Parts: sequence; C-alpha cells; structure tokens
Amino acid sequence: MTTSTGRPKISVIMVDGSFRERYESIDFMARQDFAPQDYELIWVEYYDTISPDLQRRIDARAGFCAVALGRAGTYHSSYCFNHGIAEARGELVVIPDADVIAEPGFLSAVWQDHQASDRLVTYYHRHNEPEGRHVDSISLDHLRSVCELTNPANHGACLSVRRKWLVEINGYEQSPIFATGFHANDKDVYARLCSLGLMVRWNPDVKLFHPWHDMTGEVTPHYTPQLDVISWRGRTLSTLPFAGLDPSRNTTPPARFGESEKWLASLDQPKWKRAANKLTVLFGASLKSQRKAA
Repeated sequence: MTTSTGRPKISVIMVDGSFRERYESIDFMARQDFAPQDYELIWVEYYDTISPDLQRRIDARAGFCAVALGRAGTYHSSYCFNHGIAEARGELVVIPDADVIAEPGFLSAVWQDHQASDRLVTYYHRHNEPEGRHVDSISLDHLRSVCELTNPANHGACLSVRRKWLVEINGYEQSPIFATGFHANDKDVYARLCSLGLMVRWNPDVKLFHPWHDMTGEVTPHYTPQLDVISWRGRTLSTLPFAGLDPSRNTTPPARFGESEKWLASLDQPKWKRAANKLTVLFGASLKSQRKAA
C-alpha cells in the first residue's frame, strides 16, 4: 500500500559519471517483490549524456527515471547524490553502489528493518565476485555461488536512512576535496550521521552482489585528505558539510583543508598516474575529455 500522501515509501538513488558500462542493476531493482507503486528509482548522471541502454531499461519501469545534470570538469558524485536526495519523494532513501545486484526481497527487507525506529541508519554488505571467477553474463545463481565479503566496512555498498536525516545533515559533501571517482563521501556521511546521534545497524542477513570489473578496490592518494576531514568531523561531532545540499547551511572549513585542495589539484604521484592510465584504457575518450575540461 502506498503512503497516505500517495508518494512512494522508498526512493532508490544511483549515480554515474559516464563511466558505467553495464546497467543490469536497474533490471534487478525492477524485479523487487516490494509493491511497484511503493518505490521509485532515480538515476543521476553527472555529465550530459544518458546511455541509450540505460534509458531503455529505465523506460521499461514506471516510477524509474534518469536525469543528466549537464555538468563539466572533474566528476563529483556528491552533486549526483544531492540531486537525488532533493528529488526523492520517498520517506526512506536507499543509496546502493549503482552496479550492485539485489535479491528480489532486498527492498522489502530494508523497509522491514526501518520499522524498528525512525532514527535508524542501515548498511548492507557488498559481496564481491573474484576476478578469477568472473563471467560476463550476470545471474543471481552465479553471484550467490562465488561472491565473497571482502570489505565489511564498505559504507558505499548501500546506505538506507530516512530522507529527513539526509536533509538534516545537509546532504553529501561537495567540497573539491571529495571530487573525482575516488571518493570517501560514503564514510563522511556515515561520520556525520553518527554525530547526529542516529543508530547504525549492519544487517548480516541481507546480501548485495558486485560483479567484478577493472579498478575494483583501487586505492589512490585522493583518499588521504578526505579521511583527514572525516577524522576531524568525528572528533568535533560535526554534522554539516562545507558545501552541501542547501548552500545557506554551508560551513567554513578550517584553513588547513584549503591546503588539501591545492595538494589534490597538483597531485603527481606515480601510483595515481598508473590508476589514471587504467581508467583511460577502461573508459576511453570520455575520461580524457573530462580531464581536459577540468
């Protein structure tokens, strides 16, 4: 049954920066046993082009939509997350990694979890397909049989929380420190939700599956200043970003984080160069043009 306002109960937000090559995650979200009228899916693309394959999958399901922000320069996922939060009509927001594959009962389990308290924050583990056992075709039977829990603290695998709390913390951090595809904004949101005093639960009984792709688990120097900001927020119990959903509620960062932005802008470390080269091979001209625009 829909809510009394006629709105969906759940809003699923997925984001992209023109780098995703597969969209089967949409199909599995469309096959949920949760009532179709009770959930929506919002796919937010940072740049200006929606893949025809993605659009076809979106159009096949009422209540699903895809929007392109038309931004330029370096990809910054927080703008996508914040747009999704602003547009979400559901009481509960679910933000999974956009290439995870969900079981049919996933959203039902999420909704049931949140009946315990409206102050609950839940996370769901992403089980990864090993590179050596990767197959191109995506099926639940295969993923169930081979996927492993390799990172039990992956906050980006899937967050679910009532929309009002994401608004209360002013959404995701849009500071340049958290830009590029290598971001820890999931950990940042986790730290701020904790500082808000909400209750966190990791549900061990619900699995999400992540098909292997190149760059899975890549570590780059971009995370260093981000983790510094997150640590500072944890110590100061800060709940608001420097640049967030509502600009009128932005906060002034300590001066030392300005140096982090300069350092990131001039980043020239061999490990990052190797990672950038891998991305160029994987995603081709799209990323090349993005770096030129930046």
